[in-house]
Amino acid sequence: MTVANRVFASRAFLAGGRRPSAGALRRERLRRRLRDWVRRALLRGVAPAPVPLVREVRPRRVGRRCRPAERGFTLMELLAAAALVSVLAAMAAPPLVASFRAQRVRHAAMTMRSLLQRARAEAAARAANVAVVFDPPTRGAGGSTGPSNGPPVVAVYMDANHNGVRRAEIAAGRERLLRAGWRFDERFSGVEWGASAEAAGGTAIPGLAVGAARMVSFSPLGSSGAGRITVSGGGVVYSIVIHGGSSRIRLERRAGTVWVPA
Repeated sequence: MTVANRVFASRAFLAGGRRPSAGALRRERLRRRLRDWVRRALLRGVAPAPVPLVREVRPRRVGRRCRPAERGFTLMELLAAAALVSVLAAMAAPPLVASFRAQRVRHAAMTMRSLLQRARAEAAARAANVAVVFDPPTRGAGGSTGPSNGPPVVAVYMDANHNGVRRAEIAAGRERLLRAGWRFDERFSGVEWGASAEAAGGTAIPGLAVGAARMVSFSPLGSSGAGRITVSGGGVVYSIVIHGGSSRIRLERRAGTVWVPA
């Protein structure tokens, strides 16, 4: 604080009983500078150079330096970028579709394996034979009820009279239904039943090799019939292998001409 400001502050304090604010001191300083400028002009008879009353305040630079205005994209550049994106999407679409379908086939095979494992557990828990039954789908479109080649209808039955699960007793309604039948192709659309190059071979359900009764039966002692169930799609083939005697269920994948664990 200058000497003049100190004098002004002392006088204001004595007159008003409180110290002046910073704004009051600034105004008093400007008033004195204006008074001195007018006094020098009157004594010399010539107006001196104007004295700036307020200091020039320059804007401070914050952050990085301002860049010149950036130009936008032209219509040709946007069209070229859109064409490039379309070409890349068209190149990537077939592998992605094949990958999604392969994952769907694997999910279908794992679902079928889980169904067989649950049936084996039900046989041990209920102390009765439990069978997973595969029936060929019916045509039904033209009023016909005969079987047609294609994915099967899957259901689970339990032996109700302790003589094993039999086709005749299922048709007569004497076996207990544990899980209602569901169409494989409705739940897993696009997944083929059997290998892609596998023919029906005279049976109504290609890819199913579980015996003439078309069922996999599990006993409460842990034994079962042997068989293999094959599903395919998207260039991959999976197979669920049921080992007779031990009722072990294994998931395999075809790699060329051999089967490997999946």
